[in-house]
Amino acid sequence: MTSYALRMHGNELRKASLRGAAVQRLCRAAATAPNDTARAAALPLLARAAGALRNGRLFDRVMRETDDLLSRVDHTSLFNPFSLHEIRLRGLVSTGRTDVAMRLVEQSPAPTTGVAPQWRVIELITVAHVQLLADDRGGAAESLGSAIREAATQRLPHQLQRITRTAGTRLPALHAAASQSLEQIRSEMAA
Repeated sequence: MTSYALRMHGNELRKASLRGAAVQRLCRAAATAPNDTARAAALPLLARAAGALRNGRLFDRVMRETDDLLSRVDHTSLFNPFSLHEIRLRGLVSTGRTDVAMRLVEQSPAPTTGVAPQWRVIELITVAHVQLLADDRGGAAESLGSAIREAATQRLPHQLQRITRTAGTRLPALHAAASQSLEQIRSEMAA
C-alpha cells in the first residue's frame, strides 16, 4: 500500500511540475514495491519524472530496468512496449538526446489491445514533436493531424492542449484545428 500511495503521489507531483519531489516519491515507490508487478507500475512514472527533471542517468537506468521487466511482467495500459517507447522518446528529448530520439521515432511498436487508447494520441504528439525538432514539418503535420482526429473522437482536451503547444507557430493550421476541437469539447461540456 505504501508503494501504491507513493506512486500516485509522485505522479501527481510530476503533473504539478514539482519534478524533484516527484522523482523522490517515485524512487521510494519503486524501492518499496513488494514485487516485480508493483515495481513495473512505478517505473514508467519514474522514467517520465526523471526525464522531466532532465536527469539522463536516472532516466537511462530506469528505462533499462523497464526493458528487463517487459519479458517477466504482464503488460498493462502503461507498462507495455508501445507506451514505454513514447516515454523513451520524450525522455530522450528532455535529456538533450534529440538525435537518438529521431533515430527511434520510426521504430514504434504497434499498439496492442492492452494499451489504453489515449496512448496512441500521446505517442503521435510526441512523434510530431521529435519530427519538428528534425525539421520534418510534413511528417509532423501528418502525425498531429491524426492526433487531432483521435483526440477529438476520444474527447481528450489535455491532449488537444498539448497539440496546440506542439504545433505552435510552426504549424499554424494544425494549431488552429486543435484549438477549434478543444473549444468544441469545452462548449459541449458547458451545455
